[in-house]
Amino acid sequence: MVTIKQVAVHAGVSFKTVSRVVNKDPTVKKINREKIEQSIKELGYRPNRAASLTRKKKSGIFGLIADELLSTPYTFDIIRGAQDLAWNNNKELMVLNVDEKRYSGEKAVEHLFEHRVEGIIYASMFHRKLDIPHELLNIPAVLVNCSSSQNNLPSVIPDEVYAAEVLTNKLLSKGYKRIAFLNLNENIIAAQGRKQGVINAFKQSNLPMENLYIESVMIETDDGEKSITRESTRRIINTFGPDAIICGQDPMAAEVYFVLQKMGYKVKDDIGIASFDNWEPIPSLLHPTLSTMALPHYEMGQWAMNYLLTGQTGIIEHKEKFKLIERESF
Repeated sequence: MVTIKQVAVHAGVSFKTVSRVVNKDPTVKKINREKIEQSIKELGYRPNRAASLTRKKKSGIFGLIADELLSTPYTFDIIRGAQDLAWNNNKELMVLNVDEKRYSGEKAVEHLFEHRVEGIIYASMFHRKLDIPHELLNIPAVLVNCSSSQNNLPSVIPDEVYAAEVLTNKLLSKGYKRIAFLNLNENIIAAQGRKQGVINAFKQSNLPMENLYIESVMIETDDGEKSITRESTRRIINTFGPDAIICGQDPMAAEVYFVLQKMGYKVKDDIGIASFDNWEPIPSLLHPTLSTMALPHYEMGQWAMNYLLTGQTGIIEHKEKFKLIERESF
């Protein structure tokens, strides 16, 4: 195993200078840094993490508990956002995926404690309130895409109301006057916030509320949620006659596209379509490509990591704004 001393000899510098480069000290002269980095590459040197931990009071490690996060591809950006900021600050991020059946949040917290983590991010696969492991109160912790039922921990969540207001106002500004909103299961927080945002925007316009139709097309069954998007879309087109449809999420929008095509309508030319989440690759694969509000998962992960890195302590609920990704569907 290559040591720091061997790297120092190879680069022709002192042991201390190599140590400073390994620990990303920005004050090292450029010429010395380049020599050391080249020697590290040629010798294949890898820092001894265990030895480093024994010398430091702080581990330089943060934990991220992913509550079923890895089952939904577009939520990976929460991890990526937190990890990018951690690495930029010479910190490491340990990610543990948990679910109700196999690996509990309590076990994950215990495992992270054994690795002397400096703080923990607890992230959920969708926006909800949770009963958080009590052990999180014993360490700096922040919640992402969820909030505590006891309101005893800081959190960062997507601003659902704002996103729906922006999207609806964009449609109205394009001249659409009769809008149907196919919502998610109204028992979830995202659906409630998005519904309120659509209503807020419509109330601020000069159009009558009769020009807005809202229906939840995700229903609960004994086997879980079921989409009735296709049958609802056909009925709403025939009875309400919208000139634009807002979909609660991108997979729902894909179903609406199929219905419109089968009924002989063209997306955008006949009925504008808008959506939420920017769940790639769905928006880019649809034709015409789908305009949608992108969930701010990456920014939420960054906000949470920054909260921990800067030593903040206030119990706050930060709302992160979506971004409209304008494509060709309206």
